[in-house]
Amino acid sequence: MTLTEKSAGLSLAISAAVFVYLAANMTEGWSIPDQNAQQIWRTWLFVLGFGTIGESVVGAWTAWKRKRGELEDERDAGIIARADRLGLLAGFCAINLLIWQVLWQATFSRPIPSSLDVQHLPTLFFVLMSILFLCHAVKQAFIVILSRWP
Repeated sequence: MTLTEKSAGLSLAISAAVFVYLAANMTEGWSIPDQNAQQIWRTWLFVLGFGTIGESVVGAWTAWKRKRGELEDERDAGIIARADRLGLLAGFCAINLLIWQVLWQATFSRPIPSSLDVQHLPTLFFVLMSILFLCHAVKQAFIVILSRWP
């Protein structure tokens, strides 16, 4: 396992744990209940804090491993670049689906089946945060996948 693959795996695990925290605080079953802005601020600050601390630990560990002689090569740099593009593509698609949903709701009086109420602040917050996590998870997962690809 390369250092790049190890750090991506750790980052993916940390992101999954932070997303579970986010989902636990924002959802009840399959719904997103009403929450006041103060609760959403608190959730956002905890998610931001946990994510920052977790990624800082991974970054410090990676720097420590580099000092001990584990280096990334050109293949790792190429894998990271491809994974970056795939993560951005996932975010682009997710944001465009959200835009489509908003425009559909604004254009037609009938809601589409299984639509999200994006005018509901907790729902909008959760959807946008989920898109951020999706982008990061896709990038890290593809680093691991592409590192295993011959």
